[in-house]
Amino acid sequence: MDLNRTPSEIASAGAEEIRALNHRTLDTKAFTQPGDVSDAANGIAALLERLPQSLEQLEAGLTQLHHDGRIRLDTKPLGATSQQDILHEVVTVTNALSEARRLLRQAHTAMREAAGPLSHMGGLWEDDAD
Repeated sequence: MDLNRTPSEIASAGAEEIRALNHRTLDTKAFTQPGDVSDAANGIAALLERLPQSLEQLEAGLTQLHHDGRIRLDTKPLGATSQQDILHEVVTVTNALSEARRLLRQAHTAMREAAGPLSHMGGLWEDDAD
């Protein structure tokens, strides 16, 4: 785990890994046995389990920046932006992050439901083909 990167670098690297997974699995032959699907599903379930914490920490970081008066908006000139304008945008973001966390928890539950039966699937033995 390389913690010497910025949060945005880490998030971008995670997004690139999912992009690689999407490209790698375009060909269904990437999965040679049910265990391959199970392992990938478990990895995705772990990702979904961890993402709500990431979003909560984004919210905490934004809230701290707001508390410290370190946010400006580029939608208006600096002198024309009120603290109420900034607060409105911060609240919009934090509400959206909260909703995203809720939906990710639902997605994680669904992935666990998929991963359960997958863990009991295996490939055929050579003598099973008969």
